[in-house]
Amino acid sequence: MFDFTAIDFETAVGYIPCSIGIAIVRNNEVVNVENHLIKPICYPYFQWYAQKIHGIHKEDVENAPTFDILWEKIKHYFDNTMLVAHNASFDMNVLRRTLAHYKIPRPQARYMCSYILAKKTWKNNQKFSLDFLAEQENIELNHHHSDSDAYACAKLLLREAEVLNCKDFTQLRHISQLKSYRF
Repeated sequence: MFDFTAIDFETAVGYIPCSIGIAIVRNNEVVNVENHLIKPICYPYFQWYAQKIHGIHKEDVENAPTFDILWEKIKHYFDNTMLVAHNASFDMNVLRRTLAHYKIPRPQARYMCSYILAKKTWKNNQKFSLDFLAEQENIELNHHHSDSDAYACAKLLLREAEVLNCKDFTQLRHISQLKSYRF
């Protein structure tokens, strides 16, 4: 059985988050999806290109909580679990840097990347982007909306496990030769 937390960040600039999407999977089912706006460390500055991609502007986060305040509400999703992200190196970097900025201890967690797993699952594909794979696997996606991206990531990992005929993370790591990493 797969139990994990899929996450996705949208950023105001670089690795500074302005939104986090969380999809909770229990017993192979997505049971909860959340989206949280974040007042970024760099407020009111937003990189124009980032705004163009995700559509979040400074006015949208003016009254949003800063990450340290939000963390108190969401940290239970991160402790003692497997975290999954599509292009996990980016999302885990956002999380690490943001936690460090606020001097918040890192959660006890491991993480896995659905992007790298996709390369092992569909070796003949030319593309492995979340939007391409979501379309290929008929997974609903409103791309660059953090809750939708987290949901699609969760569904994608479940689909990857199905294609590889894996019933849990131990089998998935063994068959795919993919490591999970300590956060």
